[in-house]
Amino acid sequence: MSWKNIRLVFMREVRDQLRDRRTLFMITILPVLLYPMLGLGIVEMMLTFSEQQRVVVVLNADDLPQQPVLLEGDKLAEAFFPEGRDNPSLLRVLSDSTATSQTATAGGESPKPASKPRRGQKSDEELLAAARVLAEKIESLHGLKGVQSTAVPGFANDTGADGATAAPISVSGLQDEISQLFGTSGFQVLVIVPEGYAQSLERMQAAIRDESHGQHTSEAARTAMPPVLVIRNSADDKSAVAFSRVQQTLRAWEDAVREKSFITANLPPDLQHPARLAWIEVAREEQVAASVWSKLFPAMLVIMALTGAFYPAIDLGAGEKERGTMETLLISPARRVEVVLGKFGTIMVFSILTALLNLLSMGLTGQQMAAVVGASAKEMVSLEFPGLAPLMWIVILLLPLSALFSALCLALATFAKSTKEGQYYLTPLLMVVMGLTMFCLSPAVEMTPLYSVLPVVNVALLLKGLLLNAPGSENLVVYAVPVLISSIGYSMLAIWWAIELYNSEDVLFREAEKFDLRLWFRQLLRTKDAVPAFPEAGFCFIVIVMLQFVAMTYMKPDLNGADPGLSMMRLIVVQQLTMVACPAVFMGVLLTTSLRATFRLRRPSIQAMLIAIGLAVIVHPLSVELSQFLVDHRVFPELPESARQVMMLMKAGEKPTWLMLMVFAVTPAICEELAFRGFILSGLARGGRLAIAIGISSLMFGIIHMIPQQAFNAALLGLVLGLLAIYSRSLFPAIAFHFLNNTIATLHAGEAGRIVADGFPV
Repeated sequence: MSWKNIRLVFMREVRDQLRDRRTLFMITILPVLLYPMLGLGIVEMMLTFSEQQRVVVVLNADDLPQQPVLLEGDKLAEAFFPEGRDNPSLLRVLSDSTATSQTATAGGESPKPASKPRRGQKSDEELLAAARVLAEKIESLHGLKGVQSTAVPGFANDTGADGATAAPISVSGLQDEISQLFGTSGFQVLVIVPEGYAQSLERMQAAIRDESHGQHTSEAARTAMPPVLVIRNSADDKSAVAFSRVQQTLRAWEDAVREKSFITANLPPDLQHPARLAWIEVAREEQVAASVWSKLFPAMLVIMALTGAFYPAIDLGAGEKERGTMETLLISPARRVEVVLGKFGTIMVFSILTALLNLLSMGLTGQQMAAVVGASAKEMVSLEFPGLAPLMWIVILLLPLSALFSALCLALATFAKSTKEGQYYLTPLLMVVMGLTMFCLSPAVEMTPLYSVLPVVNVALLLKGLLLNAPGSENLVVYAVPVLISSIGYSMLAIWWAIELYNSEDVLFREAEKFDLRLWFRQLLRTKDAVPAFPEAGFCFIVIVMLQFVAMTYMKPDLNGADPGLSMMRLIVVQQLTMVACPAVFMGVLLTTSLRATFRLRRPSIQAMLIAIGLAVIVHPLSVELSQFLVDHRVFPELPESARQVMMLMKAGEKPTWLMLMVFAVTPAICEELAFRGFILSGLARGGRLAIAIGISSLMFGIIHMIPQQAFNAALLGLVLGLLAIYSRSLFPAIAFHFLNNTIATLHAGEAGRIVADGFPV
């Protein structure tokens, strides 16, 4: 391999990419301009446009207590708005109170004229009239007068600041009619104050004061207060926003009323909140900022590294085929591996640049926006930039991540015939990576030894932990070694795949496919081979996985029956037969000409059978020891409670040993071997690469077991089973190994004959 040729190919591709204005704009210029433009636009919109006022109508406002004051003119009292978090001017209060007009007249001032309605809006008189109609409708239909608790449509039971829960409310059968009236009323929130509310409150306060002094009070004075009704429409966004502001204000006003009641009754004010809860924030400002960046930077790093590799890979792979320059490059003195490495280096450079430019632009724009908005934004969230060490880790972890994405994108783009087809191939990769990124953003997901070797997840979780800068985060550095080694290993596998594609003339010069389902199915039936092809084996695995997924939702055992354990065992047998064996057998009959060759139904040698039996006896204790070691060292979590309950259900009751072995040993041994060491392994091994076929089939075998411990053990055992099937040229040694391994495991699960791990690592 000549590094000179690699450098020549690399420089050629870099120059071509830099000459392409569209690629240059998408990869380098757009990230620098996008975030500042978005930030500037958001700030300008915040400064230019203000939220429109929402209308709140208060009926019977004269019945509100004089102290504390809830209404101040056409606004709610500013004292009850959270300081710096909301603006009382966003709510315009329209009430039927006469106090304001009387005060203005007594002072020699003319009453404030009603605001002139805009075109299409109702006047104040029309709004009040609509509110009275709605209130009368509720009163007449539900007997609001004299009733202690009633309801409004769409108003859910709420819990006040003191923990008291409102009485249940019901307007069944009339919600549509009342909702229609409310929707056409022109206001967003309606507050109905009960008649005589202030007098009732004063009587109750006086009764409490008298009782505290040992005086007798009447039963009427101790009657519960009628509720203040708040009507809103949760299906209307305007009403929902207005209600949230009104709700906060009314809760603050309720606290003030409670405080005045305690003072009137000569009760200690501290009795309002006897628990005396106090919240203390111990996080420093830079730690809060680190928490913000730990959620943004890993996600952006992964997505932008993939995006930066996406478009150059399509241009260097499928784009070269469309331009007709692929042939010229292939006849050059450079070898195929040198061409691939040169293209890979080009894609990786643009992937790294895209990720770094996006992160830098996003970070600086966030700081600038926080400075422009002012102190209120700084109180809500701190955006102090991370220190030098976290930034260095971003660069270090970006290298293997970009290498993995660059190699995968190059391989997929090479397989495509056109740029349009390349986008179709790369879009699923983007969706999978986005799903993994969302998984890593969950607060419940933390770095573990298992996650440290999973692609994409390992880099995102390690970077999230290092940026978080929480106590103990320095211990995460030990995971850097498995993260880097595994990421480099995945990158090398992806590069090897791309090199293999470049060595295949069928891939490089294949024509664009026009897929017709009927023609494809007819050709499939006409051109049968003795064993399945690679795509057919992959499709069989996908079918099995999808059926298993459907079974998780729609096939559940009857846990309430007389014998739930027996129901679980019956379901396992049905799943094995219909969702594992049947797809493989059906596809074998439909797509191949030789079931004997496809499923390796040949007579095994006695030596192969003895080897299989001996390996089963030796391997099972080792697998038990290894599983216990991995659980003890927290590589894998312990079995979930649901899995333990299922195991206990299956062991519950006196079930014959032969039935247990038939369910857990015979059925899986036959069904799973027919599928994975039969149809799938035959299809994967058709190209002659037996080691790759065994590795992929064992990985597939582990995936369908889902639970991490079982998946890991199944994948390791799948390697042994694949070797037995390949080198014995028969499926029966694999069935014998599988049967004996499951038999020992079934007996091991019982109380008798338990194999106990001795604690020695293997």
